[in-house]
Amino acid sequence: MRARAIIIFFLVVVSIAGYWVYHKVRQPGVIEVGQQVPQFSVKDETGREVKLTDYRGKLVFLNFWATSCEECIDEMPEMELMNRAFKERKFQMLAVSVDTDWDTVRKFRTDYNLTLPAFLDPGHEVSKLYKVSKYPETFLIDAKGSLIQHVIGPERWADPHILDHLDSMIRQQETRRQNSG
Repeated sequence: MRARAIIIFFLVVVSIAGYWVYHKVRQPGVIEVGQQVPQFSVKDETGREVKLTDYRGKLVFLNFWATSCEECIDEMPEMELMNRAFKERKFQMLAVSVDTDWDTVRKFRTDYNLTLPAFLDPGHEVSKLYKVSKYPETFLIDAKGSLIQHVIGPERWADPHILDHLDSMIRQQETRRQNSG
């Protein structure tokens, strides 16, 4: 009788552990490449609400970051260069900080001479919606709202190969728009 109880206990523990591992490994993010991304709204520094759908027709670069994140700090100047390179194109950068207040973000932007569009997600509602697991984390979203690429961790965004790749994706968005209308 005691052996049977031990076996049942062991099977229950293994089942629970298996279930947990299966779901953690199986669901690394909320969406897969090619799927529609969750819609959201955030506020800019002036308090103006911005919705993801406001940027339909553009390649959207959605980046989650924090002022306390060393890798985010390293990545930010390259994101600034990328934003300046594509600013007049069918491209929209959304740098969403998970910091709790604008004062911290303003000081960071001033210290690093940043002009890229910044938004605040102090309650982490948007980052939770996207199941962000590490900062920085970036989602490239096409003109129709589908995920093209998901990058966890820092990237060298100003690398010529990456800029060429992004330029190619933006040209695709621009060509599709010209051909459809």
